[in-house]
Amino acid sequence: MRLKKFSVINYKVFNEKFSIDFSKEDIVILTGRNNTGKSTFLEAINQFYLPTTAKGKIQIECYSNQDETKIIELEAEFIINEETGETITIKKKYSNDNGKYYDEEDVEIKARHRLKETLDRILENSPYYITPYMTTEEIDKQVQEIYSQIITTELNRLEVEDVEGEELEQIKKDYAELKSSIPKLLRKIKKKTDTSLENVSQNVSKNLQSVFSNEYLRVSVQGGESNGFSISDIVKSTDSGVLIGNKQNSDMPLSTQGTGIQRMSLIYIIQNLIEQGLLGTNEHKMLLIDEPEAFLHPEAVRALSRSLYSIGDRMPLIISTHSPILIDLSENHTTIQVLRIGKSKAIELYQSSSSQFDGNDVNNMKLLNYVDSYINEFFFAEQIIIVEGDTEYIALKQYIKNQNLNIHVIRARGKATICSLMKILNQFKTPYFILHDIDNHERFINSTLKAQLTNCNNIYKLKSSSTRIFGSVPNFERAIGLNDVPNSKKTETIHNIVNGINKDLYDEARKKIKNLFDYIFNEEIGVELDGAFVEILSPLDYEDLFEPLLSREKKVIKRKRTAKL
Repeated sequence: MRLKKFSVINYKVFNEKFSIDFSKEDIVILTGRNNTGKSTFLEAINQFYLPTTAKGKIQIECYSNQDETKIIELEAEFIINEETGETITIKKKYSNDNGKYYDEEDVEIKARHRLKETLDRILENSPYYITPYMTTEEIDKQVQEIYSQIITTELNRLEVEDVEGEELEQIKKDYAELKSSIPKLLRKIKKKTDTSLENVSQNVSKNLQSVFSNEYLRVSVQGGESNGFSISDIVKSTDSGVLIGNKQNSDMPLSTQGTGIQRMSLIYIIQNLIEQGLLGTNEHKMLLIDEPEAFLHPEAVRALSRSLYSIGDRMPLIISTHSPILIDLSENHTTIQVLRIGKSKAIELYQSSSSQFDGNDVNNMKLLNYVDSYINEFFFAEQIIIVEGDTEYIALKQYIKNQNLNIHVIRARGKATICSLMKILNQFKTPYFILHDIDNHERFINSTLKAQLTNCNNIYKLKSSSTRIFGSVPNFERAIGLNDVPNSKKTETIHNIVNGINKDLYDEARKKIKNLFDYIFNEEIGVELDGAFVEILSPLDYEDLFEPLLSREKKVIKRKRTAKL
């Protein structure tokens, strides 16, 4: 049964009802600023599955504003039939107690309720839950639960499946003999204890008859029947642990290692057990990881990202993260749903569709992942703009910083990479802006101009309905009133411009940059684009920018040929 929707109210920061609809994607990524509730939402999902025992009374800190007069409500909707789309909804409520389960009509689910068996199956399939601040005892408990599930899976296979191989056949035979012999032993013991209990019953009855002067009083002390043992009996009697070693020491408890190694070990254990099929075949058992990047250096985070994608291929995975590195642009993005947790709702930022990347795109993305580790921040921003070069990147970043806006600037470093980035953003159906150089420079020869026009048209071909494209004529430096600036001077020059150094010299350039920024991001101001910047609304706009130069080039060539004659 796949979790389709989860809602929470009156749980910690969620004092109003907050819901997330999950897609069919295997990897769900929760983003958002600090204290918005990413971690709390994962915790609430795990809380839904926790047993409602006397010792399980929820802490007062879990109630919104620590007000125990409120009712915490955790509501989960599950798809029970993928073909028909049939769903069921189960609520777990805490009202200053240990929690109770209810159906959609708020009828408590007790022993004879129609959903009791379904609820039991759901709770047996509780998720693995990994947090940044797990204690050593909690990690050991998680490992023990995983080991127990392995034992349970293997014993279930022995009971219902045919096995191949001499060793497995012998194990199955031993297991069958054990199941048969233990009930026989228990019956013999019961026969002996029943005789003793009968003597106790007779003696107690005589004592009561004497005390109450009633010869008809009878007490019968009886022993319970036993059907042998269950798989859970074996699981309870097993123990497990994780030992780790290095060059200096061997077979040390995992508890002696740093937090990063402890959590990575647990994640890798789960990954490998899944890949080897040792955790059973229930495809809807979830893995919840809160901030998996915590306590890891960047290269370890990249390695972790690869593992998470591998896990996501085998089981539903929900993570909360602040790390753009965990979203690997070079992966085949066919399994991701990205949501931003806000104050009152979760906004679906992206839901992947079929991959549209060719080999060159993937290579571009791999290069960018290592050259610019911040590129993936577009998953965390409210607005996105792709720029071609360093100069416009620095200029726009400064204005964004000054106004404290949540806008991410992606520095593509070339028109080919702009196209690759557009494919990614289009795949995730997100709006974005593009600012690139037109490169219709008067010094370029005919073949170079045609190549640049082709590059521009390639960008426009990938334009989605929510994409806006802007061009700098012929490039950003000239568009803001500078002459061609050497590459070695670009960073220094633009830094001086945006920071007010040499104010009189660069005052006009600053005005042009601000005007462009306001036109793109502050439409309500109503400014007009400066003539050196253009918004590309159709391929004809590119043609109009290149045609005068291409026509001029043809005339020059014609005159030269006439002179030779």
